Amino acid sequence: MADLPLLRMEVVLPPRPVTRAVLVERVRATGLRFDVMPEGARVFVDGRAVGFARQLEPLVTLPPGVHQVSVRAAGHATWRAEVMVGDRPEPIQVTLTASP
Repeated sequence: MADLPLLRMEVVLPPRPVTRAVLVERVRATGLRFDVMPEGARVFVDGRAVGFARQLEPLVTLPPGVHQVSVRAAGHATWRAEVMVGDRPEPIQVTLTASP
């Protein structure tokens, strides 16, 4: 029997995708939750109007840190406070008193 020539075969596979583990950190929203009376009062944070009490989102998002908050309504004394926002939403409950 005659010697058969050797055939050489090369198989090329497509490159495999690189798999990496990715750590996903859930960012928790933080800010202030307002409960204000009267509902028509305007709420200000750091000198900026954020809206009327009855129209505010459940959470006014703010970065952590110290914020100046005031609540105003015609015929009522203005309420002011310096509020520390941390890593959790901070509840703010305000009832304005009528001006004499």
